[in-house]
Amino acid sequence: MEENRVRVLGIAPYEGMRLLMTNLAEEFPQIELTLFVGDMERGLKIAQNNFSGGFDVVISRGGTAQMLRKNLTIPVVEIEITMYDILCALKLAGLNAGRAAFISQAQAKDTMDMLGDVLDYDVDSFIYSMEDLGGLEDTLEAVRSQDYAVILCDVFANTTANRLGIKTFLITSSADSIRQAYRSALLLWSSLDQMKRENGFFRQLISGQSSDTVVFRSNGELFLSTLEETTSELSELLRQEIPESLQHSRRRITRTLNGMLYSIQIQLVPSDQETFAAFYVTARKNPLPANQTGIRFFSRAEAEKMFYDSIFSYGGMIADYQDQITRTNQSQSPVVISGEDGTGKKSIAQILYIQGAYSSNTLVSVNCSQLNEKSWAFLLEHVDSPLSDSRNTIYFSNIDMLSREQLHRLLAALEDMDVCRRNRVIISCVCQPGENMSRAGAMFADKLCCLSIFLKPLRSEPERIPALVNLTLNHINMGLSRQIIGVEPEAMAMLQSFSWPHNFTQFRRALQSMAASSPENVFTAAHVNQVLRKERHVASFTSAEEAAFPLDLNRTLDEITRDIARRVTEESGGNQTLAAKRLGISRTTLWRLMKE
Repeated sequence: MEENRVRVLGIAPYEGMRLLMTNLAEEFPQIELTLFVGDMERGLKIAQNNFSGGFDVVISRGGTAQMLRKNLTIPVVEIEITMYDILCALKLAGLNAGRAAFISQAQAKDTMDMLGDVLDYDVDSFIYSMEDLGGLEDTLEAVRSQDYAVILCDVFANTTANRLGIKTFLITSSADSIRQAYRSALLLWSSLDQMKRENGFFRQLISGQSSDTVVFRSNGELFLSTLEETTSELSELLRQEIPESLQHSRRRITRTLNGMLYSIQIQLVPSDQETFAAFYVTARKNPLPANQTGIRFFSRAEAEKMFYDSIFSYGGMIADYQDQITRTNQSQSPVVISGEDGTGKKSIAQILYIQGAYSSNTLVSVNCSQLNEKSWAFLLEHVDSPLSDSRNTIYFSNIDMLSREQLHRLLAALEDMDVCRRNRVIISCVCQPGENMSRAGAMFADKLCCLSIFLKPLRSEPERIPALVNLTLNHINMGLSRQIIGVEPEAMAMLQSFSWPHNFTQFRRALQSMAASSPENVFTAAHVNQVLRKERHVASFTSAEEAAFPLDLNRTLDEITRDIARRVTEESGGNQTLAAKRLGISRTTLWRLMKE
């Protein structure tokens, strides 16, 4: 590395900015760039965790940049929200008439107000402070109650709005905004003697260690970490060990987290004015035992991360079911969630857990389609089975994939072990078009006296598709280095008329495919038609709910064989030659099976 290169730490609040910053950095050969994705407190933790990296300047955006500036001793350059950035968001939102709301921190308000005056937009600006986050939620709720056609937000306000189920549009940063930030970083670059002195202490602290090092002050404040930013959960686990560790000069412990086994050596390190607790961490993968295949364990933070990435969060679909979810959570009765494939049953189960009484405990996910003989025995017979625990949320998905014997055995176990009284039990089943619940789901609902939530298919509300398209594209743009800013009217009509047999899962995947392959920053009718044509002929069982029409195994072998032959022929577009080739039989044999 050349000594005169500027070491820049980039904290991008979303993935699309990280990609754009990476590409544009090639235009500035004098910059050596290290990039992470993190917003607000998470971005600050990343910067603090990497503080020993000898960086000369930090680049970030909005509230994250303001927070970094207050907490770091090296220069922080802010990627400003420009008029062009706001115009792109307004274009994507399709604001032609009506009022718009703009919610951000104070530094972007003047830009928005000036743009509104110049272009005669009816825009109300609202500012919030990081010192009053409750005020941000109140502002969002107040804006929701008013008749705004479009709500534009910066990253933190957009994330908060998604959590509250409010539809908003994120203002993303353009290439010119990031180029200007790089130029400012080069102008601000200077050496920091204080950081060099601290780095000398850091080198002494971790000298001779081949493991990761995490150092806390005695009050639990993180002082130094060599962990990747994705392991912040491990940092929290270590922080819980500080009180006990302060009673011993040296200590060794072993902990497991997210399928990893951690061997941890703890040492107290005195400094001039205080004592630090240093954790030296060695990790190795702790493979999921064969007897637990299909059984997974999630914390509330993990469940929230999965939910906020779903269309039920960023698309505001959760609002349709929030009242029912709230009423359902007033009781600890078991719940059956039913709907066609891809209607979001997993997302509803996650929000029931997140908002439920046992959210501080574990979410146990049992995917019945993945259970093997060993994991089935572990679930029903082992002393460490999650069915033996208490005050957890247990989610059984794909119960339609169980045989009749397995269904009865699982029901018997839930009743005999009193699982539903000690835990919150959630069950999901996949029903066919025109049904409200599958046969297996009805059996559980009847035997366990379950409450029920039915999820509507996407095709039942085609008028909502334009808004869902724009919100989904806004979410997808966060992961792209370029921005999709709209859809041609004819292309939108195609999306509205499509049947979406696999509902929201297929809808999101199709839009991701269109965004990745679109030659323009606006979806054209020709491009949408090309992608939808593929969707009509591909059996897209890509959701965690598996097939939309699970095989009923409680029939004779001849009936099951005939059903398989019929399905494969339908998936092959009626082409019997192709279907026979896929099944490994002759076309004559296939014809005979279809006629029986």
